[in-house]
Amino acid sequence: MPARTSIARRFEMFDHTIDHMGRRLLGVRAPAQMIGALRWGMEELDKTYAETSARVRATVACRNGCAYCCSVPVDVQAHEIFYAADYIQVHFSPEALAEVIDLLAAHRRRVAGLAAGKRAVSRQPCALLRAGSCSIYAGRPEACRSHHTSDAAVCAANLADPAVNLTKVYIPALRARMFAVMLGLDEAIEAAGYDERSYDFGSALHEALTNSLCLMRWMRRQAAFSDSCLADAAE
Repeated sequence: MPARTSIARRFEMFDHTIDHMGRRLLGVRAPAQMIGALRWGMEELDKTYAETSARVRATVACRNGCAYCCSVPVDVQAHEIFYAADYIQVHFSPEALAEVIDLLAAHRRRVAGLAAGKRAVSRQPCALLRAGSCSIYAGRPEACRSHHTSDAAVCAANLADPAVNLTKVYIPALRARMFAVMLGLDEAIEAAGYDERSYDFGSALHEALTNSLCLMRWMRRQAAFSDSCLADAAE
């Protein structure tokens, strides 16, 4: 595969994702079926990265233990939150679950207390970070799967100073492919009538893990989480 992906090919990837996810959603009647459909989507993102040319992937600076981006606020949609929550509920011990709920509660209080416009430039380690690694790596959100840069030093500088421009170290050939699939997943889920609002990941994940009604509302195509969890609630 060439290093660059044509615009036509990116639209093909986008349309393929919408079509296949849309057909999977038609058969969803229960939460377990939804998690299965979402798993296909997350695996499609991972497959897209793996199938990107080796020459492009060789420019990626991200490595295991590199966690600079794990202190940056993450905007997600409800399906990503429920996918992460399911992973935690399946893989975490009761003690680990209680610990992460406490950490997420602290995150939620911190975000709620930020002055208007400050969330986007706030920096605090993700509640799911453990010894420099993501504790829910297989269940992480789309944005975390799709974010790659070519220079970790710039990421470190952005962590220290949010004014440092990260866009200059994005990898266009990879980012375009990943975003074609990511946006296709989001579009298919929105087109099926599910909540399309943008949430703060940590705040909404805390609510998902402590209130089972969230999932019920979402499956009924209602707003999944309270307005206090919205990504722009503190903007």
